[in-house]
Amino acid sequence: MDLEKRLYEALKLHKTTPQPPRPDLYKKPPVGIIRETDLGPVWMVETVYDEGYLHGRTELSRSIPETAFDFFGIGNSQDPFNLAGGAVIDTETTGLAGGTGTYPFIIGIGFWRKNKFVIRQYILRDFSEEPAQLHAFTEDLNKTSSLLTYNGKSFDIPLLRTRYRINRMKIPFIDYPHIDLLHPCRRIYRNHFESFSLTYLEAVILGFERIDDVPSHLIPKIYFDYLQNRDDDLLIPILYHNRDDIISLYILAQETARRIDLALCGASNDDNMFLSLAKIRFMSRDYDAAEKMLGFIKSDFAEKQVNDEAMMMKAITAKRTRDWDKAQSVWRQMIDCGRFGIFPHIELAKHLEHRVKNLDLALELTNSAVRLLEFERELISGFEYRNSLNELKHRQKRLLKKINKKSAG
Repeated sequence: MDLEKRLYEALKLHKTTPQPPRPDLYKKPPVGIIRETDLGPVWMVETVYDEGYLHGRTELSRSIPETAFDFFGIGNSQDPFNLAGGAVIDTETTGLAGGTGTYPFIIGIGFWRKNKFVIRQYILRDFSEEPAQLHAFTEDLNKTSSLLTYNGKSFDIPLLRTRYRINRMKIPFIDYPHIDLLHPCRRIYRNHFESFSLTYLEAVILGFERIDDVPSHLIPKIYFDYLQNRDDDLLIPILYHNRDDIISLYILAQETARRIDLALCGASNDDNMFLSLAKIRFMSRDYDAAEKMLGFIKSDFAEKQVNDEAMMMKAITAKRTRDWDKAQSVWRQMIDCGRFGIFPHIELAKHLEHRVKNLDLALELTNSAVRLLEFERELISGFEYRNSLNELKHRQKRLLKKINKKSAG
């Protein structure tokens, strides 16, 4: 059969086969309402929580200690961050690849309205409704002043920025201060937990357990099934999932801020929290604040790893601030406990050689480091072993030369 005849047969089949009726996008949705905007209608679901709502074992509160925001990574922002006046944003998308082919078919936003926490979700019944979806989202966002997301800097916000540009619409959040809570959670809870997924943290910190939650990896497939058969009920579990993400995210930020505030006052029993906050201050070169946090750690009861990290940080801090009396004391403690390898031997030997001028004791410590290095040989790489041994041999040779010169003089 030639091409012309095949095309004719296909056209005849198309004309004689009844087409299914076009789905009614404007029917009443199973939940929520159809919100009319200047750019058309969009399906909106609104959920309202009263202040004091119990999420797991944690109460929803509008009052959040602002002292915590420095530890959330917002301290250097030009604009003040106001979580109670901000927007909590989470999206559900047609895929994880990003780019122009990925749509946020649900955009969820949470914000305070007086003493109520309101969550609004805008759902695409068809891709043609995206301008209306973005317009409605913008109207809500304009009532806020900052953003809170979870992995939003890598995914949600770049995706939304792309969708606004494709639709030739102004990006409403371009200058908003933004906390992506994933990153401060990794820093603050680094000694507490191994997983930093939102569902894990909401369970262990907030005591909130999801029931019959839809797995994230199935969400794009469910949405494409919805586009095929227009069964709105398919999207209800995804709406619940998105809503739980938003309320959990806000309360996780609230609870983390409360824990930080207690630690800053020394009113916490969480030695891991003290250590994490000390490290954050240490990395920002605020050594006084780091030292204060380390001072709250109860060394008699803290885990060995916590005590070891705290002692190492104290040693480095004392050296950087040139508090040599304190540095000597910490180095000697490290040598006595025997868990820090050759590090304290070398540091104390350097100090004794160059500042105290006690060459004999510096040589004794260097010799101890050489012997200790042999015990560690099987635990370190060959390169590290050779490099450390060469440095120690060089120090031995130099100290012996100085001692002999001093004796001859």
